[in-house]
Amino acid sequence: MSGACGGNMMAASLATVPPVHRVAVDVQGATILVAEDPEIETRDPVHIQRARENRVPQQVRAAMQQALELAGFRVVTAPGSAHDLVAKLALNVSEAGGNVTQTYRCGLRRPDGAPVAQIDWTWPEGTFVEESEVFEFASHNLATEVARSRAVVDELRRSRATPAVGAEGRPSP
Repeated sequence: MSGACGGNMMAASLATVPPVHRVAVDVQGATILVAEDPEIETRDPVHIQRARENRVPQQVRAAMQQALELAGFRVVTAPGSAHDLVAKLALNVSEAGGNVTQTYRCGLRRPDGAPVAQIDWTWPEGTFVEESEVFEFASHNLATEVARSRAVVDELRRSRATPAVGAEGRPSP
């Protein structure tokens, strides 16, 4: 969890934060509900403790909300708000053979709970960024994957034919 917990190593050549690719024009403005902080998925309690101390879930959520907006989505945080999709964020940290791997996740569901897509983006090995850009780098990459997802775009095109729904699963006024 080196990047997400402040242990990002400095290298002679640092990667820059990429731009976020926008979702297809015909579904821009679709609304995604991001109502919860991401889960930290790991077997190591030290990673969880460090993530909580450094407010990693809150930082990942804020960065992802901003990145989704840059991708052309409208983001809401109140569960009662009208929305087309619900995003469940997670950060999976695993350690195998001394190598730490970070996978940023965005599970997307319809308002009725039916799954649409599970989008994962794994931090590339040997890629380093400025410590202040870790969450922006990860969220820009993950939001790009969401915007490019065929399953997400197809679902949004289908939902454009019907009104957005609130938390109760009924059309919103």
